[in-house]
Amino acid sequence: MNARFRREDGYALLITVFISLLFAVLALSLLSVTLSGVKRSQTSENIVQARELSAKGIDHLTNQIYRELNEALGEEGLPRSEFIERLNQTLNAYKCDGSGIRKANRTGEYAACITKIEDVTDANGEPNPLRKKVTFVSTGNASGEEKKMTATFEVGSQAVPEPLQYALGANKACGGTGGCEPGEGNMFLHGAVSITGDMKVDGNLIISNKARAVLDGREYWINSLYPGARPADGKDRAQLVLGGEVYALNQTPGDYDKYLKTVNFGAGFTKKTDRIEDVFFPGEAPKLVRRATSREPIPITSQRNAFKYEKNSPGVTVIRKWLPFVPFENESYPDKKIYADCNWIITNTCLFNGNNTFGRFATNSDLEIKNSYKNFGKTTFLNGAYVGGDLTVGNGSTSSNPNNYDRIQIDGPIFVDGDVTIRGADAQFNSIMYVDGDVLIEYSRINGLNKNGREGSLIIFATGKINIQNNSLYQDEPSQIKGFFYSEKELEMYGVGSNIRIEGGISARKIVLNAIRGRASNQRFENAQKYSNDYYEGVEGQRTRPSRLQIVYDPEIINTYSDIKSQEPVITDVDFPILLDRKPGE
Repeated sequence: MNARFRREDGYALLITVFISLLFAVLALSLLSVTLSGVKRSQTSENIVQARELSAKGIDHLTNQIYRELNEALGEEGLPRSEFIERLNQTLNAYKCDGSGIRKANRTGEYAACITKIEDVTDANGEPNPLRKKVTFVSTGNASGEEKKMTATFEVGSQAVPEPLQYALGANKACGGTGGCEPGEGNMFLHGAVSITGDMKVDGNLIISNKARAVLDGREYWINSLYPGARPADGKDRAQLVLGGEVYALNQTPGDYDKYLKTVNFGAGFTKKTDRIEDVFFPGEAPKLVRRATSREPIPITSQRNAFKYEKNSPGVTVIRKWLPFVPFENESYPDKKIYADCNWIITNTCLFNGNNTFGRFATNSDLEIKNSYKNFGKTTFLNGAYVGGDLTVGNGSTSSNPNNYDRIQIDGPIFVDGDVTIRGADAQFNSIMYVDGDVLIEYSRINGLNKNGREGSLIIFATGKINIQNNSLYQDEPSQIKGFFYSEKELEMYGVGSNIRIEGGISARKIVLNAIRGRASNQRFENAQKYSNDYYEGVEGQRTRPSRLQIVYDPEIINTYSDIKSQEPVITDVDFPILLDRKPGE
């Protein structure tokens, strides 16, 4: 019996030892797996950190280059040639065959440099020395794990502002911090406005099938159709980039000025954001897009220092036109920096007639550009002009016949410290105008000026209001206006009695457009509707006729902007580097 118990004790001991060994093996295996997992987790974390560090290296270097270029410009800017030299020096200083940048922090370190610097070409295939295509490489290292990243940016000055990418743009500059003017960022389309291209509305879009007109001092709302939005070339459908909502106007506003400042759209309005096709011409409703847009204003007054100089500035040639109405007529100063002294006893106005060419031009007087010759008279500012007063283009005619207008060509950028009036001009432009004042364009025809095999445009950036009116009044054929118009205030246009076709675009803090389709006349015609003493196409007749206000986006406006900007004598701002491509490496 005892022997049997001893054998059982032996078996129990053996089993206990076996189980202990088994648990030990399992424990060691589990520990090994755990340690291996920790090691893999740590390695994975190091890889992620290395990638993040390589991205930080790219961001660090691009920000540093942007900061250095801005500091070099200072408040006054740099002459074009000096900016080009500084851009090249700054980029070359960070090439990989030099030092680049290197920085360590608690997670590791990164090193970044420039591997390649290439030219950027303009629309004519010519290098633009104010911009460079730059390829950066950055290496991040975290606890021995190393990752590389390459990225390509455009660096330099004179990128195209976002508003130039749309046929219509209503801009909110106040952002989300308050301080908005009532109705800021809103767009009002009253009647059968025709849009070809994309639209951007930072606020709300308000639409009516009636068009407002003021006739003999009284306000009328003329029966019309809803607006239409067609796609620009190469697109299937126009886009509406919308920050707010779409509303239909259901009743005639009692107080027009108050209506344009509406903030809360209640009685008298119907929300149509989800049924946008209800408030556009059949088959011509845009595609609604929600996305963030840039609210950076276009600098206007800050451009003044790039153009302005005085009679006692270095290198200036002073020309005095003291007798009244003695013009610059067929004069050429292509290599000179001209200051025009036109301040006489009874007038303070410079006058241009015929063909005049200047390297640079400045005056603190008003400037009138006219042309008494049958052929076009051309004014050329090779490196910009400054007008310290008002600028007037044309002979002031109020005829609807272009044969009665002065034939004028203007080439080159201009800064105007006053108002701009274009009246009685059959004009061709290849010009950017920065206007610290209001703009009026009426009784005129504006086309692009052909230069280097490409048609230019008139581009206006104004701090004040822009009014385009009384063009082709009661005519069946529209006045052609090739240009882009940007206002820091509101822009209102009428295509009711007027007949206007803008090839380019419009951008403003608030946009108000009024239009009908078909005929308008001060004489009765068949099936017309009468308001005051004028006659307008009936609603049924409007369905098959073109709009009297057409906004057609011109993609060439971007190339025109870039080309003319390159003529400006002083560079006053630097664009933040624009990312073209980013690729993680091994």
